[in-house]
Amino acid sequence: MRNTSMRFRLAAVALVAASAAVPGAAVPAVAGDASVAADGPSAAVWGFPGEGSDWKPVTYGGGAITSRSTPGEARDERGNILHAWRGADNDYIYIALNNGPSRRLPAGAGAFAQTWTPPKVIWTDDGGRGNFRIFHTGTEGHVYQHRVQLDASYQLPGDLPDPTKIPNDTRTSNTLPVGAAALPDNSFMLAWNSQSNDAVWTTYYNGGTATYTSPRVVPGALSKDAPALAAQVDSGNDPAPWNQIVLAFTGTDNNIYMSRQRYGSSTWTSPFKVYASGTPGYTRSGPSVALSRNGYGVISLTEDRDHTIGSYIISRDGGWSGYYEENSFANTYGRTPLAVIAGTDLYYVINGTGGGRNGVLWKAVYDFAAMPKPPAPQW
Repeated sequence: MRNTSMRFRLAAVALVAASAAVPGAAVPAVAGDASVAADGPSAAVWGFPGEGSDWKPVTYGGGAITSRSTPGEARDERGNILHAWRGADNDYIYIALNNGPSRRLPAGAGAFAQTWTPPKVIWTDDGGRGNFRIFHTGTEGHVYQHRVQLDASYQLPGDLPDPTKIPNDTRTSNTLPVGAAALPDNSFMLAWNSQSNDAVWTTYYNGGTATYTSPRVVPGALSKDAPALAAQVDSGNDPAPWNQIVLAFTGTDNNIYMSRQRYGSSTWTSPFKVYASGTPGYTRSGPSVALSRNGYGVISLTEDRDHTIGSYIISRDGGWSGYYEENSFANTYGRTPLAVIAGTDLYYVINGTGGGRNGVLWKAVYDFAAMPKPPAPQW
């Protein structure tokens, strides 16, 4: 999206749990309550309250971005935004800072990095300028990172870094992306689908010691597509921070599942199904997950029914409520939409309708500041 303020206010109508004005916004299920999680609300809502239908092109210095895949993006604490995308007619990875000129990521010896999957971008705080980290799956299936630190003037460095291979034989199918979540102290977590079966793996990078943990399987998590990761770990906010990492994935039954981990723990909750009966809230593609600083978030997907966007609301108490379909029914062509939350503001980024077959578009969706204060997490 354009590098402008996202402090939009879409509606005075709050998404109050169990409100008759918002069908399907039931009281969030508790993570351990399998019966509630399995049944869920029985009605989908057409758009979030006040959601517009105007899609705008994501731009760089050369005009509208076009790509073969959904792009990635992240912001630093100063509001600088880095976009990364796969070429529209090649497999190179391009980046642009603050919608400026594009540059290809190198791969050493005059070569350029290539991928067949959407790149993922996060920003980690190192106490200084921080690091934009771009992860991509190589064409041979190994997972790579480009660590880009802005210069003293907060511009892209003159020489972009070559990729570094994530250690411990971290690899997935060469057609699947990797999930990534930024964590405090320049740290992060990655999640990916096994190259040989349906298992989901994760690893944690400790920014203080510059070391990776040995990859681990998430118990009970099985998927044929890429998992998604998001984290919200901070302090001093009202309400209290999430202090958790959320893993979302499409199960082998095409339903969405979620598992959570308390930050600082190595234990995942048992995956549970996020499902609204009677709605098209299922997919064969991997989902996207994004968390708001006030304790809410979304799991977004491209529907199997017609490739439009649907989102489940999730809350820091471990539950979820409501299924909301994007109200313009923009066609994603089966590509997973990118859900992004800047502060409390949600927007979608897609590669679909408008701007051509490979047009990358964004749309403001909802401000989660309108939501009631969520209860404390349940563990």
